[in-house]
Amino acid sequence: MERRRTVYDITQGSLNRNIWDLAWPTMLSQLVFMIPNLYDAVWLGKVGSGAQAAAGLATSVRVTMISVLMALSGASGAVVARYVGAKDQENANLATLQGVILMFVASGSLGLIGFVFAEPLMRLAGADSDVLPLAVRYARVLFAGLIAMEMVPSVGGMMSTVGAPQVRLTMMLWTTGVVLVAEPLLVNWLGLEGAVLALVGAHVVGTVWGIGELLAGRASVRIDLHNLRLDFSMMGRILRITWPGIFQRGIPNFGMTVLTRLISGYGSATLDAWVVASRVFSFAQVPGMGVSRVSAAMVGQNLGAKQPKRAEDSVRVIALTVAVTTGLILGGLMLFAPAVMTLFSDDAESIAIGARIICVLSIGYLAQGVTWVFDAALGGAGDTVSPMMINAVLWLIQIPFAYIFSKVFGMGANGLWLAMNIGWLVQLGMIQWRYQQGAWKLKQI
Repeated sequence: MERRRTVYDITQGSLNRNIWDLAWPTMLSQLVFMIPNLYDAVWLGKVGSGAQAAAGLATSVRVTMISVLMALSGASGAVVARYVGAKDQENANLATLQGVILMFVASGSLGLIGFVFAEPLMRLAGADSDVLPLAVRYARVLFAGLIAMEMVPSVGGMMSTVGAPQVRLTMMLWTTGVVLVAEPLLVNWLGLEGAVLALVGAHVVGTVWGIGELLAGRASVRIDLHNLRLDFSMMGRILRITWPGIFQRGIPNFGMTVLTRLISGYGSATLDAWVVASRVFSFAQVPGMGVSRVSAAMVGQNLGAKQPKRAEDSVRVIALTVAVTTGLILGGLMLFAPAVMTLFSDDAESIAIGARIICVLSIGYLAQGVTWVFDAALGGAGDTVSPMMINAVLWLIQIPFAYIFSKVFGMGANGLWLAMNIGWLVQLGMIQWRYQQGAWKLKQI
């Protein structure tokens, strides 16, 4: 017997209850999503010197390249959410299918490029002669499995925007369960390649399960094999929202790759510390990130139901929740920064540098967390141009300041952390100003 679908109607009823119904599975899925990254960091620390840096460089290049997938996920979710909010099930299902097809083609194409050009890409990322061979080995396996690695967050993100966060949650539960079992076995057997093979294999399992759920119709939308076709009109609607989203996601992702290259110039200890600290920050932001993503669903569906005031009220509640929870978590992380770093490294220099990074960058990551709320709200409305422009301004500030502070003013790596904070605070001010103008309420998809 077919399992009953879980459907949240977030266009009516208690606003707080609607937000909570979407937030808890989204937060839990984000937590589960981050566990493999931290677990991977622990096992990479056991592989040997340079493994953390190699994985960090490969991942920074991957994140830049997959900006296309991030944009497709958000755009597909925005289109599907409008149809769901308008109670147009047929077009909601059709948009879901076209979104999945676009994600599959994009991830496969990017994976091929990354695999073929792994070595020059790692050189561009800043790999030195010691780290380069390790980074290339890691990157080739990573890009060979990019379809699976990206379909889990991309399809899961689309489903969260649609109001079916349980799909993303269960995809990540499968992925994490496989990683927890497979990584120790494969690292002990294959070393560095074993670590990345465990991640890729686990995401294969998560992808298969998620697509199976859509085929079986166990979410608010489904993939209907009887209606399997390419609909270029629907794809065009998704891609019109996607293209500015590519720049919106790509600009900060590319900027972070440039910063990683600057960081690598201060030695392997600084690079290792940054890789670990950034993963720790990602884990600390899980509650805020999970709640912030609810903005896209609340805005998208309530605009589809012609309720802009309800959409606006939900964003206000979500922003306050994210600011409070993220602030408390980052405050606690600052207090225990050295102890946290010792979980991932035995090197005294890396531990000291990493603890300093955590203390300095916590204010910037708090600003970034609140920024995500307004970013998701605008994206849920179909406005990806405004965040794109704001992200461009962010990196016009952050990259030059990073160079000036670190090189010209002689602040070294500390200048990089200061530039990051300034950039994220400016970004928050700009995106909040754009959101408060209210043009997103009139956006047509």
